[in-house]
Amino acid sequence: MPTTKRLSLLIVLAAITPLQAQPPASSSAQQMTQAARALLAVLDEAELKATLFALDADERSNWSNVPYASHHRPGLQLGSLDREATLRVHELLRASLSSQGYQKAAGVIRLDDINRAQQVARLRPDATAFQKEQAEGFGSRNYFVLIFGDPRKDARWGWLLQGHHLAMSFTVADGKTAFLPMFVGATPLAVAEDVETGWSALAQEVTRGVELVTTLTESQREVAISPAEVPGDVLNGVGNKDRFTPAEGLRAADMTAEQKRLLRALVEEYVRNADFDAADEQLAAIDAAGWDKLAFTWRGPIGDLAEPFYYRVQGPRISIELRNTEDHVHTVTRDPANDYGEAWLGLTYRETITAAERSAAARRAAE
Repeated sequence: MPTTKRLSLLIVLAAITPLQAQPPASSSAQQMTQAARALLAVLDEAELKATLFALDADERSNWSNVPYASHHRPGLQLGSLDREATLRVHELLRASLSSQGYQKAAGVIRLDDINRAQQVARLRPDATAFQKEQAEGFGSRNYFVLIFGDPRKDARWGWLLQGHHLAMSFTVADGKTAFLPMFVGATPLAVAEDVETGWSALAQEVTRGVELVTTLTESQREVAISPAEVPGDVLNGVGNKDRFTPAEGLRAADMTAEQKRLLRALVEEYVRNADFDAADEQLAAIDAAGWDKLAFTWRGPIGDLAEPFYYRVQGPRISIELRNTEDHVHTVTRDPANDYGEAWLGLTYRETITAAERSAAARRAAE
């Protein structure tokens, strides 16, 4: 081989070999860890104290979706942060979610600012102090970040973002990632005025359930559609970790191939909110448990979406619920076997709900 060609080949091999020796692209666990460290690096001592908790702290499972007036949340308040820290919170959120998941989370927070403006505008001159606090308690400033364990030194840690209509819990355990429970809600479901008219943060959650239920035959509907009343809220929300509702309705094993495809699309609409490897891990767990063990149930009318309705998909490794009331949607996604990464961490978390939260839930159920 001529000398020139040999030199050219050596140059090419030298360029390729280091690339082949490099480790695989960062997983979401690595991304989350790096982003969490970057956030902690810009916080002062008081902010660090507000942010960091033990991995087994009760605060990890004491999340809530009620307004701030009914649940004064611990943690690092977004409204108190400077520009640099706020940017790094968003970087941590993007590192933990897919692009669709991040846009949903950011959209829900933005909708809460719209909701706050509407609530404040509706206040009467004789409004009570609590009514004023409740109206002012909505909005992006009243979302909180909590970190459990220390990502600067621990291989096992977690973090939580919570506020009205959003509670996202993430776990890193020896290179693996979990992202459940995850509560996402919205009001208004779609903006009806100003330059954002028509915009929706949760564009497909309702659609995915409607697509599936409308394909059911009459005999399938007799099994899937429950005569029970539409619940006042999702049933497997906060405080219900130890008493998951039993699976009911139409089993996936009794669905057609097309209906199974729609069922998978519904499940992936929620699971794919997480970054790809965390989502793949959860879908693999559902695969291992068996997709045919999933069950789909619906409560409420089908044809009139202005009326309240509810659906649930449940199996050994996934629970998905949506409760819709005209322009107000709540959803929650959970893993009955590994919420908070418990199966990986060897820990047991207990969910609690305060009297004020129960009262708020009762008021919502009565509306």
